[in-house]
Amino acid sequence: MFEKISQKLIGYRVKAARDAKGWTQDQLTQHLGLNDRQSVSDIENGKRALKPEELLTLSDLLDRDIEFFIDPFTVAGEAQFSWRAAPEVPEDSLDGFELKAGQWIGLLRWLREQQDSRASVLKRALRLSAQSSFEDAQERAESLAAELDLGVIPAESLIDKIERELDIPVLFVDTLEADDGKSISGATCHLEEMGVILINRNETEARRLYDLAHELFHALTWDAMKPDHRESNSLEDRNKKKRIEQLADNFAAALLMPRASLDKLIDRDRLDDVAHLCEVAALLRVAPVALAWRLLNLKLISEDTRRNLSLETQRSSVSGPPKRFSTAFVRMLHEALENGRLSARKASKTMGLGLGGLNELFAQYDLTAPFEL
Repeated sequence: MFEKISQKLIGYRVKAARDAKGWTQDQLTQHLGLNDRQSVSDIENGKRALKPEELLTLSDLLDRDIEFFIDPFTVAGEAQFSWRAAPEVPEDSLDGFELKAGQWIGLLRWLREQQDSRASVLKRALRLSAQSSFEDAQERAESLAAELDLGVIPAESLIDKIERELDIPVLFVDTLEADDGKSISGATCHLEEMGVILINRNETEARRLYDLAHELFHALTWDAMKPDHRESNSLEDRNKKKRIEQLADNFAAALLMPRASLDKLIDRDRLDDVAHLCEVAALLRVAPVALAWRLLNLKLISEDTRRNLSLETQRSSVSGPPKRFSTAFVRMLHEALENGRLSARKASKTMGLGLGGLNELFAQYDLTAPFEL
């Protein structure tokens, strides 16, 4: 397997392990017995190949299994994440979950490469910056909704359009929770060749869709304005958010509730009718509070109506949580196992499911596991 992975990727992992250890390049140079720091720099930049004995030494020095450096499914050192998580979720727990998510994303990337379906080098961008106005973010969202032909109810086709038209995989996952039930809502993962959106599948439908639209903003603007590694998903922190997150919120609201849709769905004579607006929120699959702020920003309702609408509870979805991961991901995984390109043991370990759990995952998608338990 050592020959199957590029030195560039091994270099990423050496740097990630060195940073985690808290060592400088000079310290690693000394412990490896190399002549100068440039040798370590060349290793981390993929310009110098590691000798087998050096890899063994690195494994001991940096407290990592050799597999960490040569596993084709690892994205350590190259993937960048931005998480929407409750403040109550401990940082070390988030770090551990990030490693697990990195395994899923590394496997997804490998499966896409096996099918020669790598992302286009022509990445889409929103032509926004941190200095852009909230109105600019809303206009870009409205334009994207029209370009993707999302229709009157954008929520109905948004996931499919993101995956098929924008080539950004969306994975619905079970995330970790803090002791009081607060959890991770979602994340954007940025890699050189692709972006991936993770969404907590156990949140309400409106929350999932809002997080999806919010994370899409980050996926499409990462190079122009890289988000923080962690942001709060608490509604109470609305006024404490940094400008990039406020831009993302404005984009998400306009994408899910474009002006054209609101004009078609809302009776102009009933703009102060909270019951009517709740029906519109249910049609758009957004929370009443989200619709309330959107309509207030468009100057379509009064502050009193916004306050009353915000107090309404969201209608529960009858569909239940989506299946784990995604149809495309699970089908590619099934095909790789069926064709012998990947072993069931390696797949189950990478997914963190075990063979029984992997079998259950395939059953959710009406697929027969191509292995024996």
